[in-house]
Amino acid sequence: MSDNQSSRRVEQRPRWWWPLRAHSRGILLAGLPVALIIALVSLFDTPMFESRTLLEVQANSVPNSVTPSPTDITVLMNTQREIVTSSTVAGDHRYNIRVEVIPQSYLLSVHFQDSDPQRAQLGAKAVAQAYVEYTADAQLEQIARAAAQFLAKLDSVTMQPDPANEDVGDQLADTIAGDVFDDLLPPLQSDAEQIEQLRRSATQGVSALSPALENTLIRQLVKTYDDSLNHLVSAKVLDEANLPRAPLEQMQPWWILLGYLSAVAVPAFVVAMRFQRRDSLDFKQDVEKHLGKSCVGVTPALNLSDPAQFLSDREYASSIGVLRARLQMLRPAHDPLEQFPRGRVVLLTSSEDGEGKSSIAMNLAFAMGKTERVLLINADMRKTQSYVGLPMGAAGLSHLIAGAAQMRDCVHSIPGKELFVIPSGVLPPNPHELLSSKRFQRVIEMLERRFDTIIIDAPALSEVSDTLVVARHCSDVLFVVQAGRTTLESASTELTRLQGDGIPQVRVVLNRVQPYELDLDLMKSFKQ
Repeated sequence: MSDNQSSRRVEQRPRWWWPLRAHSRGILLAGLPVALIIALVSLFDTPMFESRTLLEVQANSVPNSVTPSPTDITVLMNTQREIVTSSTVAGDHRYNIRVEVIPQSYLLSVHFQDSDPQRAQLGAKAVAQAYVEYTADAQLEQIARAAAQFLAKLDSVTMQPDPANEDVGDQLADTIAGDVFDDLLPPLQSDAEQIEQLRRSATQGVSALSPALENTLIRQLVKTYDDSLNHLVSAKVLDEANLPRAPLEQMQPWWILLGYLSAVAVPAFVVAMRFQRRDSLDFKQDVEKHLGKSCVGVTPALNLSDPAQFLSDREYASSIGVLRARLQMLRPAHDPLEQFPRGRVVLLTSSEDGEGKSSIAMNLAFAMGKTERVLLINADMRKTQSYVGLPMGAAGLSHLIAGAAQMRDCVHSIPGKELFVIPSGVLPPNPHELLSSKRFQRVIEMLERRFDTIIIDAPALSEVSDTLVVARHCSDVLFVVQAGRTTLESASTELTRLQGDGIPQVRVVLNRVQPYELDLDLMKSFKQ
């Protein structure tokens, strides 16, 4: 695969993919304890046994009624399932049972679970018997209530028969007594005495009716009685509860896998969302896309307690080497066409303090010092600090510009390193005036004749305007951006200030990035 194809493949990946790749090992390991806990729970969990019984629900209907629709059957069976699982029927066993409705049928499958197989069988039988008794009691109660209402309506009739139609009335009474009540009474066969009483009361009431009104009134009473007895429900046991032979599988293997995936998905989602919502510059692609600047270097995240101990980390050393090579390609150390060649001057700055520009300046100077004559200048004359191991207050840039010391006293060589350093010196009361003076310009021109490369460690742009003055005397400007910290708004604002007359083109160095977004050239160097 070519370099261009590799670069395009990297750029096409979504932003959240990179932190997931960086933290993939931790995320995958985070799911192992959850999977182990689920496995231990399944290992030490009490085995459960399940007994099953099958019930048939019988729904009575009046003659000439419409065949129930599938929706009516579904509603009826769901209602009966809720009745079986209610505390009235199942009692304390309702937490041990599971009732399923066989689709498009009048069958209920009752499952009873218990740690003892015999108790599971007895529990299933008890629940089935309780449901059968409940439906029988409910049926008798509904029949008794309908019969009472029918008798009450017959007793309220007090009309006298018409003598002219006495024969017709007797004939209708005989017909009603022999035909109509034969259709009404079958649901009441369970109570013979009540049926006989209903016959006597109905016969007496019919004999008192007028033949003209008799047929209509009786038919209305019969319809009312039929409606009250509609949808009577009874049940019977089709399959008795069986004695379970083997326990249920309490924890399926896929439960362990599901728990592991859930434990992995939660931290992965959090990491991806937190990274996706950040407004910082995290990748080389972010710098080139949002800032419109060329990113000439990408350095990994390190915490070097002593920046002078250069190349202590292989990845960091390789990234500095790539940056050095690109700077040499952009501008040679000397122009061969000049009679008196001058060295290049590279300035490093950042939008805010603490983004790692000083560390990059030092290590870049150490790397270039192996092949050429390099001078490192600390241009921050507003802070008292020890620089590259030199004592605070040593003769430096402020002494040299003010004429308080000679050049040989201000240029310090680092023992064991091919590097020369000019510290900031004592803190002057007017650092901006010193850097804006003609003398500072002459100092830079004089140093350009003596060194191949001059690296200036300038202050952050958001703090002072000294950097804008120094940048006009440089040939290259490197703007250091800390990955994950420098926001797009801050970087854009300071880069706008850094663009002016006499200031060369600004290039960006992305510092302290995670290992998953190292430069492609750097990653290829690791494989060699």
